Amino acid sequence: DRDRLRELLVDFRDRFAAPALGGAVLSRAGALDVEVIGSRRRGGSDPVAIEDQWHIGSCAKSITAALYARLVERGDTEWGVPVGDFFPDLADRVDTGWSGPTLDEVLVCRSGMRANLSRAEMLNAWKDTSPMTEQRTRAVVSALSRSPRSRGAFRYSNLGYNVVGAAIDRIAGIPFERALQIHLLDPLGISSAGFGPPPDIWGHKPKLKVGSLAAGRGSPAEPASNRSDNPAVMTPAGRLHLTLTDWAKFQHLFLNEGNDLLKPATIEHLLALPQDKGRGMAMGWVAADTLGGISYGMQGSNTFWAATALIDIDFERTAMVVVNDGRTSLLRRSAQLAASILQPH
Repeated sequence: DRDRLRELLVDFRDRFAAPALGGAVLSRAGALDVEVIGSRRRGGSDPVAIEDQWHIGSCAKSITAALYARLVERGDTEWGVPVGDFFPDLADRVDTGWSGPTLDEVLVCRSGMRANLSRAEMLNAWKDTSPMTEQRTRAVVSALSRSPRSRGAFRYSNLGYNVVGAAIDRIAGIPFERALQIHLLDPLGISSAGFGPPPDIWGHKPKLKVGSLAAGRGSPAEPASNRSDNPAVMTPAGRLHLTLTDWAKFQHLFLNEGNDLLKPATIEHLLALPQDKGRGMAMGWVAADTLGGISYGMQGSNTFWAATALIDIDFERTAMVVVNDGRTSLLRRSAQLAASILQPH
């Protein structure tokens, strides 16, 4: 399997000129094959290594949702709590319309939350050095001072996950980042996770970005630059990096009905799709049946990286693909590569 995995990665790199990429396939029994190829930066000679960390972008949303699920199971909170109830300290700044939509609806992007902070707020966030709990509180005020719009309709929302992070700050009594480590990453044995650009592999931003389209092979982005990722306030929505081996430890939860860390009913809740036929997602996951033989998938990109994870139709195996290149075409093709990894041979 590892020889075939390497062949698929080499073919992908040669066809699409990716600086580096990694792939992994995990079985329900816990068997894991991992392979990485390429250079840590385009034009460089320093090869990537198995123990390198990769940015997984919005694939971190499923991890944020799982953290909230852990807090539910601990008895610290519940499913179905209205969004406004988490912020009594901000009662005079939260629109009364948020007494209806629940945090569950935020996690499936159907609460009526707008998609993102404004451009001006994002620019300010890159400069903000105040504690993360304060930054997330300001994001809550920005998000919830306006009434929900089109509650029940799907609108992909990074801002919504920032609000979830602020709720977790309050539920756990410690910052989201620390709660994530204590309640989810440590129990899973995940030690490589961090926030922002990975320290060793460089991401690559496309030459051209127009709307949601990112095209053209761009130059490497210095990991130490704060513009090599989204602002830190967006951490709960997608600023996590970790090794493929550690990402597999999280994925294993979904192949094994919670793996003794989460209850089977909790996994079912995290994967529950809206009942209507419209476009939508579960809590960080989407139905991926259009690829054939796939049940669920997730993808993430901060425009410097691309990441995909797919679960097969029988929940027997998961494939993961990571690329240090943010071109839109590579994000799409990484899903095709992950599907190929899962195909019988």
